[in-house]
Amino acid sequence: MTSTSDLHLLGRLSEELSRLFDVALLVEPPGMVNDAWGRLLAEYNVQRVDGATRNARRAQLNLARGALPEEVGAVVHAIAEKFAHEVGDQRLIQAALATWQQIEATYLKQATWRPKSMFAFAIASAKAPAWQRPPGGFVARCNECGGPRLNVEGDLRCDFCGSGTLKT
Repeated sequence: MTSTSDLHLLGRLSEELSRLFDVALLVEPPGMVNDAWGRLLAEYNVQRVDGATRNARRAQLNLARGALPEEVGAVVHAIAEKFAHEVGDQRLIQAALATWQQIEATYLKQATWRPKSMFAFAIASAKAPAWQRPPGGFVARCNECGGPRLNVEGDLRCDFCGSGTLKT
């Protein structure tokens, strides 16, 4: 095998594994099978986890998103078998399974991550010094009534009280 064909196979393997993890983490509802995940399982002839096992694992793992790790691991194995056949080296299968065992915890961390609250980013920004905060806007207010300026075009007349001056 030439180095060019080795690099080509390595690139294809990397693309297929990237696609696998992209599709796996986008499975909604968590631990179930959506259309894209079902197509990927069918493409690699991977058997779906049965319903009782699926429900038990969903409850046990408390996934926020993503496919069950058993199914992801089975697809990793199927991809490794495909490329091992093309390369003619069965050691690729064991290497792929060892790699999956190393990254399974990272996959589960991504699949179970939930934001602490819907205001987490806003709270973190408010606690940061002003120079670290994301850029914000401003509201032009009327000097007389405090009403906001509703548009930026035209004169500076207040739409609420008719005064001609605004402040920021």
